[in-house]
Amino acid sequence: MEDKKRVAVLFIHGILGTPRHFDCFLRFIPPTWSTHNILLKGHGGSVKDFSKASMNEWKQQVSQTLDKLLKENDRVIIVAHSMGTLFAIREATEKPIDELFLMNVPLKIHITVRLIKNVLEVYSGNIDPNDKWSVAVKKAYGIGSDRNILSYIGWVPRFLELFSEIRKTRKLIGKLSVPSHVYLSLHDEVVSVKCKNLLKSNTCITAKMLNNSGHLYYSPTDQRILNKEFKKMIQRITNTMN
Repeated sequence: MEDKKRVAVLFIHGILGTPRHFDCFLRFIPPTWSTHNILLKGHGGSVKDFSKASMNEWKQQVSQTLDKLLKENDRVIIVAHSMGTLFAIREATEKPIDELFLMNVPLKIHITVRLIKNVLEVYSGNIDPNDKWSVAVKKAYGIGSDRNILSYIGWVPRFLELFSEIRKTRKLIGKLSVPSHVYLSLHDEVVSVKCKNLLKSNTCITAKMLNNSGHLYYSPTDQRILNKEFKKMIQRITNTMN
């Protein structure tokens, strides 16, 4: 019988996102570990492909992937961003996940002027190459371009499902019993910094603020912090396996 791999890392991107969001972390994962960078259904394709997907399909996709990883590995870690963190939290309250590394957990949403600006820039394709924030949004956008605004009508149900999932996840925070490392951005265009207040009541959760970053843009200083924290988690788990 084939030996089980010791550790697996599952990456879950956010809504409209791409697995490339986690490229910065891949080099820190030991070559003996198993890495799975999931692409949620409807992402990586057209606007209409995204419309045809659903929250239930994304949740099922994550759940089935985790079931497979838990059968094949001794330990499983989840790394997630934005909407992906909602799936990670839900799964960790139901399955033996070892640790969570979560970025910009959307337990409370707010709309900023920069968010509206970014949406219009991505839609028009008019991205200022000197604006690091806009470039980061464009790079993180995982859906094909479509100038027909009517094509986006099918997105409304997807975002209504997202808001519903956010409300459900808030109720699960108190049930989370695995070490969870959360990183919020002070200048997040989507996620309110008030999320930190919802997280701090659970002693299993450590929440830190990145002072110079947004939802998709991370300043060089904050990226170094994330890299350092991620490497610390990897090293800690490695030490416990020896």
